[in-house]
This record gives sequence, structure tokens and C-alpha cells, in this order.
Amino acid sequence: MPRVVLNPVTRIEGHGVAEVFLDAAGQVAGARLAVAELRGFEHICVGRPVEEMPRLTSRICGMCPAAHHVAAAKALDDLWEVEPSPAAQQIRELALCGQMVQSHLTHFYAMALPDLLGHNRPPAERNFIGILQELGPDLARYILNSRAHAGQLLALLGGKGIHADLALPGGVARAYGPEEMHRAEALARSMVSFARFSLDLFQERVVAGMKGITVRELEARDTYYLAMQAEGFPSFTGGELVLMDSMGRELDRFGEGSFPERLTARREAWSYAEVFYLNGPGGEPLTVEVGPLARLHANRGFPTPLAGEAYTLMMGELGSSRPLGGIPLVKHWARLVEALYAAERALELAHYYRQTALPPYPQLPTDRRGSGLGVVEAPRGLLFHRYQTDDHGLVTDARIITPTAVNQAAIGRVMTIAAREALARGGGEAGLAAGVEGALRAFDPCLSCASHVLGGPQALVRLVQWKRVAPTGWHGDGGVIDDQHKGPGTRG
Repeated sequence: MPRVVLNPVTRIEGHGVAEVFLDAAGQVAGARLAVAELRGFEHICVGRPVEEMPRLTSRICGMCPAAHHVAAAKALDDLWEVEPSPAAQQIRELALCGQMVQSHLTHFYAMALPDLLGHNRPPAERNFIGILQELGPDLARYILNSRAHAGQLLALLGGKGIHADLALPGGVARAYGPEEMHRAEALARSMVSFARFSLDLFQERVVAGMKGITVRELEARDTYYLAMQAEGFPSFTGGELVLMDSMGRELDRFGEGSFPERLTARREAWSYAEVFYLNGPGGEPLTVEVGPLARLHANRGFPTPLAGEAYTLMMGELGSSRPLGGIPLVKHWARLVEALYAAERALELAHYYRQTALPPYPQLPTDRRGSGLGVVEAPRGLLFHRYQTDDHGLVTDARIITPTAVNQAAIGRVMTIAAREALARGGGEAGLAAGVEGALRAFDPCLSCASHVLGGPQALVRLVQWKRVAPTGWHGDGGVIDDQHKGPGTRG
């Protein structure tokens, strides 16, 4: 089957290859995103003391280390049956809010905005630097300075902005004094201002430049949404998981502990990331989407004033609330509204935090064999950590399921929609490449997080004859040079 190959896909975290398959009539038959790098963090964890997991697994990713850190700590809470104090829960949530703001706004400016504002620019200028030049030196300086505040908050809580170290089994490493919380509150206020500015910029420069947003149905009707909720409100640190269909109807609710059993993994020969499907209420496999848009669907708004107002404005502008899954622009919009909510929530947490004496470090159980599960909402969606240990407390099995892996099937569907629309517009292969890349970037995929497959079918790496598609991509014309199998025990 003829195909168009984009290798590598740019402006995403990690190395990916996008493939669009064409039928005999030249129409789009399907599309997929292949993860072309192998990191295997789950295997690295085996044999290590389980208490190292929060520090070790935060190194999986530089964009969402706090999410991995807290998810691993929650797994240890479960393993050792210790409950964090309310003050410790606040600090963990505050760290996740800081991570949300940092990740969401980094993606918006560095990865998404070149697609949204720079689509008429030459490819060499369609990047973060080109966008800053277009916005001018004053705004560029404000953006670069303001982006640092979320990292400074994480550094205050955990010693450094990337790979912050704050969570322990049963709580956090230390209490925080009034001066530290005053500083945290000031940083959170700056984060609220920056998130608000970013949302205004999006509405003025992107949304206002459109002649109306058409809600496209297509395959989006076959995508479902899964997000965490606690007592009817968004929750990043724990709660029930809510499953909704593309029309916004709630289908099911279940606890965090049921999440791994509800997932079915498929290993494909063409990718080092697993592809996941959720078993629906009747046992049927469902393509699910997790992340900001899923959280927006599940919660139908936000409890903080500015984010709540922004949500109402967004849904009013769209004119119809369902289905939204096939519209990349709406994913960016939802991400910005959620960044505003996370900043407001961080401000609340810092303002109402009260220093308390730390409880004693939990006594390790005599029998250290067991299993622990931790689930949190990471910037890109639900993140799952589970560890099994032996009598010495060493990890015998580690399972890390990341949001990008859960989103793999949904990403392929939206890429297919984008490819069909690009060909319908008559943009040729260059237009198809831009449309497909823009669609998959809307998920903010993190391929470094998703790449864990060791064992199972080896990946077939097919070397084909390439030709340049000026000015944005490459096309494999089907001439096979060599086939190689890459996987455990192979080189190259």
C-alpha cells in the first residue's frame, strides 16, 4: 500500500515517525504514529529498592517529572499502606499544578504556536524563534521570563525545577514555613497572570482569525474520554475515573485500582510503544483519549473563577459542545483553559497551606513483599505506576502506563482525519505533512515516556528510498533497500 512517511516528526518530545497510508485510488486509508526509540525504564527499575522509584522514575521525562514522581510515591503509599496527611497531599497537588502550568505553556509556545500562527511561514521560520520574532522583543521577554515561574515553584518544593524531589511514602520530605509559602503564593499569582495572558493571546491571534469553528464529527464519534474526578470536581491526585462517550454522555465510573485491569495492550511490530484500548462496560475494546480535553469533558467546567469563565466562553464560541475529538485546535484551547485552572488551584493551595509537624517516617513492614499502585493526572493524561516487590523490598516487576501510550489509537484516528482534510484541500504531500504533524502535536505526545516495550515482537525497520518533499517532509517511494529486525539483543 502506498504511504507518505514523515521521519522524524518535529516539535514533539522524543523521536517519532508518522505514516499515512493511501489506497489504490490515492485516498487516505489510515495513519499511525510509530515510536522509534527504545528506553525501557520498566526494565531498569527491576532489582532496585522500591523506595528509589519516586526519584528514579522522575528521570523518565524532563517535561513531566513531577507527575512520575508523585505517581511512584502513591504506589509506595499503597504498597506500605500509609496515608499522607492533608498537608502532605496539598504539597503533592501543588507540585502537580506547577507541572501542569509548566508543561502546558511550554507546549503552547514552543510546539503548538508555530502551527497556529506560523502556517504561512517558510518551514525554516516555522518554529519558536520565528514566533518570538513575530511577537516582538517585549512580549518575547515577558514569555521567557514568565515561563520560569512554574519551574521556580517546583524548585522551592523539591530542590530543583526539573526532577524535583519532595514525595516520600506516606507524605513529603519536609514541612514548609510561612516565608516559603508566601513565595509560593507570589509565584502562583505570576502563573495565573501568565496563563491568562496566554489564553488571551490564543483567543486574539488564533480564534479571532477564524471565520467560525466547525465541529467535525467523522471518526471522532468513535473516541471515548477518560479522566479523574473527585466529588464532582477535577482532581490531579486521586479519585474516580469517569468514562464518557464523544457526545458527552457518562458511560461508567470505576476506581483507580480497576484502571490496569480495564486496559488491553497491543504490541505492534512497527513501534516501541504499546497501543492501549479500554474495556468498556460490556467488555468491548474502546479507543480512549486522556488529557486536557478528556478532563474538560468529564468535569464540564472548572471550579475556579477565571478558568470557569474561560470554559464557558470556549463552549459558547464553539456553538456545539460535542463531539470535539477531531478538532486539533480545541485540544490546544482545552490545554490553555486547564493551565489557567492549575495556576488558580496552585494559588489556593499555597494560600491555605498551614505548616504542620511531619508525621514520623512510616515503619517499613516486616513482610516487604507486595504490590502497590499509583495513578495521577499528568499533563498529557492519566499516568499509572505499579510495582511488585520481593521479601527484601526489591522491585521484581514494574509497570508504567503513560498517557501517550493510552492515546496512541486516538492519535491515529485524528491523524487520519487531518490527512483526509489536507488532501481534500489540494495541498499535496507538503500540505498533508503539515496537517498530520499539526494534528498529532495537538495531543502533545511524549514518546520518551511511552517507549517501554522490551520483548514481544521485534520491530521491523524497513529502509526505503527517500525523496525530499519540499519544503516540509520526506516521502518513501516504496523502493526497499534493506530490512532489519530491531529489538532485544539486536544492534543498530
